[in-house]
Amino acid sequence: MLPRHYTRRSFLDRGLRLGLGLTGGITLASLLDACATGSGGTSPTPPPGATVIRALLFDQVGYDPSVLQSLANKFRMLHDNKVFVSIETAHYRELYESILAAGLTKPAPYDVVALDQVWVPEFANRKQLLSLKDQIPDDARSDIMPSLLDAFAYKDTVWAMPHVLNIQSLYYNKSQLRAAGFNDPPATLEDWYAQMLALRGRGLVPYTDSWAQDEGLVSDFVRIAAEYGGDLFDASGKPLLLQQPAQRAATFMRQLIDDRLVRTDVAASNEPDAMRAFLSGGVTFTTNWNFVWGAMNDSLYSQIVGQGSVAPIPAAASTGKTAASVSGFLGLSVLANSAHQDLAVAWLRYLTSPEVQAQQTAELPIWTSLQNSADLRKANPQIGVFLANLANARPRPKLGHYVESSSVLQRHLHDLVLGTASPTAAMAQAQADLLALQARFSS
Repeated sequence: MLPRHYTRRSFLDRGLRLGLGLTGGITLASLLDACATGSGGTSPTPPPGATVIRALLFDQVGYDPSVLQSLANKFRMLHDNKVFVSIETAHYRELYESILAAGLTKPAPYDVVALDQVWVPEFANRKQLLSLKDQIPDDARSDIMPSLLDAFAYKDTVWAMPHVLNIQSLYYNKSQLRAAGFNDPPATLEDWYAQMLALRGRGLVPYTDSWAQDEGLVSDFVRIAAEYGGDLFDASGKPLLLQQPAQRAATFMRQLIDDRLVRTDVAASNEPDAMRAFLSGGVTFTTNWNFVWGAMNDSLYSQIVGQGSVAPIPAAASTGKTAASVSGFLGLSVLANSAHQDLAVAWLRYLTSPEVQAQQTAELPIWTSLQNSADLRKANPQIGVFLANLANARPRPKLGHYVESSSVLQRHLHDLVLGTASPTAAMAQAQADLLALQARFSS
């Protein structure tokens, strides 16, 4: 948990003031979950006779509530004050449960909902989402990276519009790296390991990450497997944990622990813990989501002001890749049982439009033209690093039973981190359990 006075509003305000290029996604929800006050509304009472569009959004990530309300007011004016957008917010887990529950009523209690990319297959299979296949014009599609739309596609249909682009990056302490004899961050995974050995030789703690038994551990393992050029599942949902990339990733995690290159508390560390260790100067490297960028040069929270920097996450030399990351994108969907589908789509398109996103320089926009704009590059001089990680970001597996599969992975990966299972045994048991889970959901 962040310091008590580090509220969501102050976090985002400081991010804006510092030129924060990105905002956190699924793991920022975890970061602020304990600090937030719960779900609630941010809209005034609608005027008589107005059509009400109800939106349920993340309260920990994305645009600040005051910004959302201002946008809702502008949207109402665009519709001659005849459409009123009522905005409610919820924590990550509450949001998932609320969308599930919304499928049981008609019309739905909400029209537009925010969702994590990994929820799309489940909600699409449940027929809870309206297809956006014919709602995104060709000129819009041409200005969005195909991988962004693919993250919210399932069975050849796009079910959500990408909204918040969240990816992992490599954060490092320039002063500590120079003290170990290095002027630049690692270009390959092998370089990274060599730098960590040198840092340890200098009496420094090279690295920490979020390896507590949580979703962050799965995200990290997706990323490490990507650093070795592979995925955890194939296109049909079959686990690939016995293949070389996952095997090498598991071995590398264990090697970092056995070689004393990570903090001793890594098995209990989540994303905010890893960020705090980095901001305190206690470690040289961490991989983390985008919120670290806005915090590392704020003297209120950081003891490494001017020393922190960000780089592409290095891939193994054998892959030939310049980076390897993992995505945690958030999108906006229209519920299939919405009573006002056309207006709901109009609100969704307005909220994700280039005109709106161009004003939100604290976010990484979904539009390629804006990503390459001078205004964004001025707001975030390191935007090229984030775009490199974005271009090389692997998604978490696209499964109709993702929540259950993540739980299996978390359990066996944590056994690996704790040392109660070898890399080979952890992967073998996880593979068997995931195959059994796939069979149960396929029957």
